[in-house]
Amino acid sequence: MEPMIDDVFVTSLNSGTDCVQVYDIATGAQLKSYRGYPAAPSTLALVGTSCHLVCGQRNKSLLQAWNINRHDNLQMRLSIPGKVNALAVSPRAPYYCVVAISEKIYVYKMSCGGVSGVGDRHYQSVTHLTFTPCGNYFASGGADGFVYVWSLAAFNDALHKTHPPHISPHSTLGQHSDKVTGITITSGGMKGTLVSCSLDHTARVYDLATGRQVYSLITPSPLTAVTTNTLGSQVLLGSSSGRINVVNLLPPPTPGDILVGDAGSSCHEKAVTHIAVTASGNRVVTGSDDGEVKVWTVTSTSLGTNDTITTPHLAIQRTIHTARGTITNLCVLRMEREVVDDVDLDIREIIRPLSQDYTSSPINASVTVHTKPRTSSALNITPQYTSVGGVGKHNTKGVRNSNEDLLSQICQLQTANSQLYKFAIKHILKDDVND
Repeated sequence: MEPMIDDVFVTSLNSGTDCVQVYDIATGAQLKSYRGYPAAPSTLALVGTSCHLVCGQRNKSLLQAWNINRHDNLQMRLSIPGKVNALAVSPRAPYYCVVAISEKIYVYKMSCGGVSGVGDRHYQSVTHLTFTPCGNYFASGGADGFVYVWSLAAFNDALHKTHPPHISPHSTLGQHSDKVTGITITSGGMKGTLVSCSLDHTARVYDLATGRQVYSLITPSPLTAVTTNTLGSQVLLGSSSGRINVVNLLPPPTPGDILVGDAGSSCHEKAVTHIAVTASGNRVVTGSDDGEVKVWTVTSTSLGTNDTITTPHLAIQRTIHTARGTITNLCVLRMEREVVDDVDLDIREIIRPLSQDYTSSPINASVTVHTKPRTSSALNITPQYTSVGGVGKHNTKGVRNSNEDLLSQICQLQTANSQLYKFAIKHILKDDVND
């Protein structure tokens, strides 16, 4: 049995009480399900390394979360200011949750639940959010056609100012002439490429290092999903017709417009809503409005007998999920096989209830200061009280003498505690100054 497997996490429009299903790509077997409310589209995300699963609730101003190894959701109220359009979680600690509500983007720090800031550059609803692999930047696309890249450092910098400035995007990559339906970032992060697709029949490839557009892939049908392989050498485009085109970017073509024909693989009867590629790049998972999730392998077909250039195609392996409604979320995660089933797995809690107090200044928030541990031998305090073992000998004449002795002992203990406190404060402050 392999220690690491590729798991497919799926949500659909009419999923019932088990809103998230998990499948093994290699066998198609269902591994687990998570009980909860129907998930909002484009909101399913993993928090931490095999720790938590989180998504938005459809038509509600709430999020829901699970321990990765538990069937029932966490009994925690994760309320947000409105209905969620899109959601993404940073892949590295400290973990930030970025939530799109209408045209605004809210950034939460998950370890404390506080709001780091709000971005409002889009003038129509945000449709897609995705983080770079480093977790320091995230990209947003909206119904207005704009694609922005944001820096978490800008949100954290504004958080510690009494009058925070307006948070601006790190860069504006471009604007489609219609709604943005998908964004993907290659493993190179800010030194790699970003690909966005839109209903305007185009997918645009941007160089994140320069912020410039390199290619514009033009297709016959509106595009509804996009992804790349790990190296970014192949771009997979899903269309409203149910077809998927695989475009090779190696060797690099001439920068500019690239016409993509309608000779792609016919994968679904309705529009393709999600495409995901495994880390190895040899399997592709697709979801559609027809309610099916399918696993494919990438094959190549020669263009001619004497031509070495090949055209990638998709060959069906199996259908792993069939639902009565649209596939709303789909992601592929590589993890240990026993993680989803080990109920005794010790998971450190890294999610806190989300704060809705956007007006209070974080400068006035309470701060916990951790000091270095010390042993009792370092104190070396001389006792300031005497033995009370002989009290009984002088206590035979009545209760009055006993009360006086007890009061004397209390005073001695108070004096010793006061000296101990002064000693501790003196040495703690001295160590802090030296540090």
